[in-house]
Parts: sequence; structure tokens; C-alpha cells
Amino acid sequence: MNKNIFKYLRKKILEHSTVTEEVIGVLRLYKIECLGFVVKVSFSKEFKNKKLVTGLLIDKLVENAEFLKKLEKIETRKKNLKSLID
Repeated sequence: MNKNIFKYLRKKILEHSTVTEEVIGVLRLYKIECLGFVVKVSFSKEFKNKKLVTGLLIDKLVENAEFLKKLEKIETRKKNLKSLID
């Protein structure tokens, strides 16, 4: 995938998402919720690199074709609304 496209997708996903972190026993659970899609990953409790995990969660979202279709639909609506207002 083109690097610029991935940067754009990352920016748009972060605009529409919530990333949470929860410690459960010896595990650290990371979850991203975006446009009705939820992706979770878990690591050991000692792992604390949230930036790396956020990238991993975004990668997993981008692999889902249904998610990409929904994101495209929302972004198209935003552009259409903006053009009507201008």
C-alpha cells in the first residue's frame, strides 16, 4: 500500500476511533472502536508501547474490507456536505 495512503487512512481512523487500554491479571488488553467495528489485541502486562499497539490495531482495521467501505462512505458524505455548505 502506498505510504501516503496509509498515512491518510491512519489520520482518518484516529479521527473516528477510540483506543482503550485495560489491565486484566497478567494481560494488557488494547481495543480500538471505530465506526461500529471493534478490534482487540492483548500483550503481557509489562508491554506498554501504546504507539506500536495503535499501529497494529489500525493495520487490523484496514485489513477488513467492510470497514474500508464504511469509512469511504462516511468521508464521501463529509465531502458532499462541505461542498453544499461552500
